[in-house]
Amino acid sequence: MKKKERFSSGILLPARKPQEFRSGGLCARCGTMHYFPGSDEAHREALLLMEELKDRQRIDLHRDEATADPRFSTDYLFGEARGQMFGVMVCRDANGCKQVLRAFSCQYNGEWEVEGWVGPLFNVAAFQELTVDVERRIKELGREIEARETAGTDAQPLKQERRGLSRQLMKEIHALYQLTNFRGETRPIADVFLGTNGIPTGAGDCCAPKLLIHAAKHNLTPLGIAEFYWGEENRSQTREHGRFYPACQDKCAPILGFLLCGLETGINILYRDESILVVEKPAGFLAVPGRGPEMADCVESRVKKILGPDCPNQPAVHRLDMDTSGIMLLAVTAAAHRALSQQFADRQVEKKYIAVVEGIVKEESGTIELPFRLDPDNRPYQVYDPVQGKMGTSHWRRLSVEGNRTRIEFSPLTGRTHQLRLHAAHSNGLGCPIVGDRLYGARKEGNRMLLHATELSFTHPTTGKNMNFSSPAPF
Repeated sequence: MKKKERFSSGILLPARKPQEFRSGGLCARCGTMHYFPGSDEAHREALLLMEELKDRQRIDLHRDEATADPRFSTDYLFGEARGQMFGVMVCRDANGCKQVLRAFSCQYNGEWEVEGWVGPLFNVAAFQELTVDVERRIKELGREIEARETAGTDAQPLKQERRGLSRQLMKEIHALYQLTNFRGETRPIADVFLGTNGIPTGAGDCCAPKLLIHAAKHNLTPLGIAEFYWGEENRSQTREHGRFYPACQDKCAPILGFLLCGLETGINILYRDESILVVEKPAGFLAVPGRGPEMADCVESRVKKILGPDCPNQPAVHRLDMDTSGIMLLAVTAAAHRALSQQFADRQVEKKYIAVVEGIVKEESGTIELPFRLDPDNRPYQVYDPVQGKMGTSHWRRLSVEGNRTRIEFSPLTGRTHQLRLHAAHSNGLGCPIVGDRLYGARKEGNRMLLHATELSFTHPTTGKNMNFSSPAPF
């Protein structure tokens, strides 16, 4: 690979947009996969940081040239040590004000703490006190082992002593790594890390864990993250100067699920920019508020907390039934809401749902057209009414037969209340209710309805670009 200019004026474009990177993992505490996205705003802040690093060629950015510390020169990143990851997180504080956090992975030229950067997960003084004597002894043993092997004498007892010291030291070091999540829970990394091969060296030292824990401890709401590599390409050639990357899988993913737990629990953000927000709504969670304070918690209310005072009063552009999971689109601005609502009204938005229905559907595909309306005496139940009902239209195709059930892909052309549930259950439709439908089928206690909004395509209200999102059915 051709070597890059050390401080090139150009910054490499990522293979994917940084806001499309999703970092996350499984939280063993609640059994949920939690994700946190990149964002346009975090991407812009990261580009600003890149420019500062390129122009000033050091990371002690709070100092002037006269007092700059030579240890923090970016020469270090282009030397024998090679480059490392940098991260930027955009947050909102309790007063609704924007804050930008910055972090570097691991140490920088032997230093854990640099002014203006989020520090490590442990107390540095305690870390040094714990390690200095043991590391000195480990190095002494290394020299003694080398001498014995050179002399042809037995070095095995010394190797066993060194191995034992190293293992005990790592156990005590891991006890210093205290992880705090957005539920306010703090646990040592050894209690949180998910994996069967032990905790790898450097776990907890990456940018994402540093930034998330700092935000959780300081009552900050993260809005987006961007991570990039700066410096000489790493030896394994998996990191390239000026490129964006998601959080790593071996060190970060096993702890990110715990760290993200409690951060706007209930919705995973798939995408966010200055105009739109795309989320995954779980089954059993309201899309918009219902009547009464006990029905106030919903996707809309949580999104409004994220977006702050400038958020439209009703950001949801469309709705999903409480029992339906999947992709949901919200607007960040009133203008975006108007434009997207018009697309839905003009049927310019393409939607696909996955459902599992009771019984075997023999036909391979078809179109269902049924008029129905609300039953005012049995809200929110909808009834078939060829006279006063509003027409609902859905295309469908059979994906597979699974025992006594059938997996169906629905493509609704209209967006009537309970449309797909009625189209599945009614005798003039498929005649097979969706599994778990408590209104139009049979539902056992504790089971969810097997209906998931899996694809959504629309035109971006600001850029005019075609936007496509997908979410695999969790059943």
